[in-house]
Amino acid sequence: MGKTNRGYGFFVVALVALLILAGGLKTAQAAGVADFYKGKVVECIVPYKTGGGYDAWVRAISPFFKKYSGATMVISNVPGAGSLVGTNKIFFADPNGLTIGIVNGVGAMLAQLTDVRGVKYDLPKYTWLARLTAEERVIVAGMKSKFKSIDAMEKATTPVKIGAPGLGSSNFYEAALIMEALGVPIDLITGYETANEVSIAILRGEIDAATGSYSSVMDTVKSGDMVAVAHYGELKMPDLAKVPNVASLPIKTKDGKELLKIVFALNNVGRAMVAPPGLAADKQKFLEDVLKKCLDDPGFRTIAKKQDMEVVYLPGSKARELAQQGLGISPVMKAKLKEVMAKYQKQ
Repeated sequence: MGKTNRGYGFFVVALVALLILAGGLKTAQAAGVADFYKGKVVECIVPYKTGGGYDAWVRAISPFFKKYSGATMVISNVPGAGSLVGTNKIFFADPNGLTIGIVNGVGAMLAQLTDVRGVKYDLPKYTWLARLTAEERVIVAGMKSKFKSIDAMEKATTPVKIGAPGLGSSNFYEAALIMEALGVPIDLITGYETANEVSIAILRGEIDAATGSYSSVMDTVKSGDMVAVAHYGELKMPDLAKVPNVASLPIKTKDGKELLKIVFALNNVGRAMVAPPGLAADKQKFLEDVLKKCLDDPGFRTIAKKQDMEVVYLPGSKARELAQQGLGISPVMKAKLKEVMAKYQKQ
């Protein structure tokens, strides 16, 4: 009996020692990652020119990133092909923890789903760090346009000119799919590098309308230079209360309901921070924690409020799950999606 007790006691002591050792190793490992980032430079790739909404998010985060990581964030704007060039660059960067980036979840997923030329990434294979937001999306029209309501657009006998920054942009895809579902005739005009350039074209009367995030278009709506004609998303924004929700509008085409379901599902991925595939787990955890602290910081929240940026955070693992779900549509709907997009890519 005494030997049994002694054996049990030895087992307990050994177990406690192992737990203490494991905790110590974990603490040492975390300290090691923190030390790695101190004084380092982390490149953050933005797949658009300066001045757009994605650029604004990263620049707002940058000072807080240094505060919580000890590393300096250097922003690299890599525009091209509606964000595909920069999105590819993040994917093929060295997974050493010193390169991260922001991706347009909707645009990147739809480009992959429809096999757009130039897509070299595979979204689920990125190292997902955080979803920053899944903003309400707004369809806006210019005051010089004759289509100042969604009703006017639905009754149009000539194409509504809609602008978008490139074939790989969420603006392009959502405009094509929503207007296809609603039966609105459109000319989709691309070639703009940023949403700001699209807005300028609307203000000049060169095009009629565009889609955009709440934070990127509402200043011009509030100033009276544009009008919000419709919106979609899961957020309830008080200043859009009287604006029609796309989900409540009549569907005019055979597969319109399914097309809108795809748009709504993909919007949930939103704007996400990612790193290249193969990033070490300890660095991934460190960067995830840093970004969460940045988004929770009262100073950042103040900046976000001033810029109409709504934080709708999800951890990297959840954002990755949404991306996988978005890519998992049926072969029939994928074929329909490609058919619709091919129609507008030829314009």
